[in-house]
Amino acid sequence: MRIETAFDSRGTFGHLVESRVNRLVVPLACLYQPIKERPDLPPIQYDPVLCTRNNCRAILNPLCQVDYRAKLWVCNFCFQRNPLSSSIWRHIEQHQPAELMPMFSTIEYTITRAQCLPPIYLYVVDTCMDDEELGALKDSLQMSLSTEGCSKSYVFRGTKDLTAKQIQEMLGIGKVPVGPQQMGQQPGQPLRPGQPQQAPVSPASRFLQPVSNCDMSLTDLIGELQRDPWPVHQGKRPLRSTGTALSIAIGLLECTYPNTGARVMLFVGGPCSQGPGQVVNDDLKQPIRSHHDIQKDNAKYMKKAIKHYDHLAMRVATNGHCVDIYSCALDQTGLMEMKQCCNSTGGHMVMGDSFNSSLFKQTFQRVFAKDQKNELKMAFNGTLEVKCSRELKGLKPWCPIYDVKISIIDILVQGGIGSCVSLNVKGPLVSDTEIGMGNTVQWKMCTLTPSATIALFFEVVNQHSAPIPQGGRGCIQFITQYQHASGQRRIRVTTVARNWADASSNIHHISAGFDQEAAAVIMARMAVYRAESDDSPDVLRWVDRMLIRLK
Repeated sequence: MRIETAFDSRGTFGHLVESRVNRLVVPLACLYQPIKERPDLPPIQYDPVLCTRNNCRAILNPLCQVDYRAKLWVCNFCFQRNPLSSSIWRHIEQHQPAELMPMFSTIEYTITRAQCLPPIYLYVVDTCMDDEELGALKDSLQMSLSTEGCSKSYVFRGTKDLTAKQIQEMLGIGKVPVGPQQMGQQPGQPLRPGQPQQAPVSPASRFLQPVSNCDMSLTDLIGELQRDPWPVHQGKRPLRSTGTALSIAIGLLECTYPNTGARVMLFVGGPCSQGPGQVVNDDLKQPIRSHHDIQKDNAKYMKKAIKHYDHLAMRVATNGHCVDIYSCALDQTGLMEMKQCCNSTGGHMVMGDSFNSSLFKQTFQRVFAKDQKNELKMAFNGTLEVKCSRELKGLKPWCPIYDVKISIIDILVQGGIGSCVSLNVKGPLVSDTEIGMGNTVQWKMCTLTPSATIALFFEVVNQHSAPIPQGGRGCIQFITQYQHASGQRRIRVTTVARNWADASSNIHHISAGFDQEAAAVIMARMAVYRAESDDSPDVLRWVDRMLIRLK
């Protein structure tokens, strides 16, 4: 697991008093890849061992102290003494478990008790394009496939925004989670001899089924897609209802498979010209908004469209689903208004001139790339939690008396920047200063790839101006829970420790460990994040000041 600390990457944390914190240019931060490919990770088929303190719940790691005689282990984050469970003790009697070995500071658990449900892919196809473009898109969609009853069409009014409850009522579906073995069972189908009785089939199976059950029907269905028959008069644009179509797709997943790995893959060939999410009207004489129009606040539809798509982004992120947008057209399609759907969920946003171009075809094929185990290189519905240590004075690890401990150095979480949303989980480790998405120690990551990276920012707080503990170390633990492409629920844990160093006397230890590449990425992410909310001139001046100070 590659983790880079921008402030120090050679094993030391800078101990900074208040005057030096104000002079810090590059914040204490790291770049973390939650599911980077690690073929050396041993498969762990049992649940992780958690600290019993309710406000800690850190996971057993190689930095913990273990008393094999008393069958106890001491949490290196809160110093709580925890009993070793019988399951883990059985492993210890045979051989030392991997989570206690120093070389396994990163380890991954497979939760066998969790429901195994494969990820869901929902295609949303724009048919308001010419036959050549639609034909090229259909070929790519059919190549991405390795039911009976899927041929029925439902038509919705494109100018009306529908809630998830309205879609649920119209389609006759409900929130009935089912296992993969139930999705293909048809109502009233007789049981084979020896076949166990199964639960009733979810109504959602009329719309979402395993590819193995509906491969031929789905291939035929895509092949039968025709261009929108609604006439388009000369000098007019097709009446596209992209905002409504995306809302219906999100609502369908929201009321059938909430908190389950799923991707909404939107393919658009032009701008939305009617209904919610409209970015331009149907008159070709009226061009879509330009940068000049945006600066002068002369973009008629922009604010209302952004509000619509931002609301959809929050809904889809809350349920752990992601949105991919593939936009192929010679004109603009309104990606600026729709961008939050991808930014918040980690989805792909691809822009090209044509669905018949090699750019789109090769990019779309790479989305379904597989690893050496023939599994998709993607994960779903993940959460990332960060735990930080609190250096204590006056505490002996094996002493049962805990009223003498005094916190003298804390590592607090300032925030994160990446394709994620805040889960608003507050606690004593949350810093008052926010960078990026702060005021939380947990983030939702709706989809992950091995290269997905999140920037995390920390603050070192010195309590009571206490001296640095000699030989002390600060610890950070990253806990990522996610749904694997196979449907398994997994937990990956990375625990790192860095020695404390006093910047007033050991500045050379800190300067020698300064990671320039990580610092450049950290500052770039901060600048881009600021540019989303601040004026461009203010961001440029901030970048100039930081570069001058960094020299």
